[in-house]
Amino acid sequence: MWIAIAREEETMRRVIGGALAGLLATAPMTAVIYAGRRAGLLWNPPPRQITGRVLQRIRGRGRMPRPAFQASWLAAHFGYGSAAGVVYSLVRRLLPGRPVLAGLTFGEGVWAASYLGLMPEMRLYPRPQQDTGSRTAVMIAAHAVYGVALAELFTRLTGRRTRP
Repeated sequence: MWIAIAREEETMRRVIGGALAGLLATAPMTAVIYAGRRAGLLWNPPPRQITGRVLQRIRGRGRMPRPAFQASWLAAHFGYGSAAGVVYSLVRRLLPGRPVLAGLTFGEGVWAASYLGLMPEMRLYPRPQQDTGSRTAVMIAAHAVYGVALAELFTRLTGRRTRP
């Protein structure tokens, strides 16, 4: 019984560590997106556009005040990053041993699952072939940064250097 409790506690530590690491890793990812915007590589950041489409479906044509919309898309973006961090904590042992490689693999997997599958299927965002090449490149780079930051933060928060 004590072994089962210890395993549950360890799992919860990993999951909480993943959620926190994902939340924190979304900050440097967002910085990459904003750098791409400042460089003129994209105008409307995908998280903002996706949240706008979700809210439009929920609210219809009604407009949300700008500060409320800004808060809503940032909350959705950081929430998605945190949720992806939880997934990372659960699949970490399936990824390559070193944190940087595991993070790159996971980050690009999140990009692929989101932008090649989930978002287009939900009609929230176009497929990369229908988007601008520069915006796609910024988002691929942003997800690489997210993945590496996630892996390093997860390692520091949980003390897990290699596959558990």
